[in-house]
Amino acid sequence: MDRKVNPRGRVVNLRAIGSDRGPKEDGPNQEVVGIALGFRLVFSSEAEVWTVRGILRDGSPSRDDIGELSFITIPGDTEPATAVTGFLAPPPPYTLAIGEESILQQLRGMLVQLGYDQEGFYASLGIGGKPRYFEEFSQN
Repeated sequence: MDRKVNPRGRVVNLRAIGSDRGPKEDGPNQEVVGIALGFRLVFSSEAEVWTVRGILRDGSPSRDDIGELSFITIPGDTEPATAVTGFLAPPPPYTLAIGEESILQQLRGMLVQLGYDQEGFYASLGIGGKPRYFEEFSQN
């Protein structure tokens, strides 16, 4: 049996088309004070995966993604719930200058925006390298 002469290359870095922004600039630290959805990478009827962009103190979006979030519908006996998993880890020159309560409020807004505001949600996030867990269920 002969070996292939030209083996298929491995995919090392997946990025959205058109998201190449050139070399990173060295400069002063820029504080991330908010989060916003970037590119939707994967979606089905029960789940979506999004990149996360930072909102800087001056109101502009970060040039680079600072994380990734997955929104998953979990069917249940009475009402479905939503699980949110992912991480927020801004690379230099960005620093995370936002509190957990503010992140949770912005996450609620994303759940409503995407239509996952059902019975409640569970979130497991890595924020700046530390695991954080949130639960919120309606009291109906």
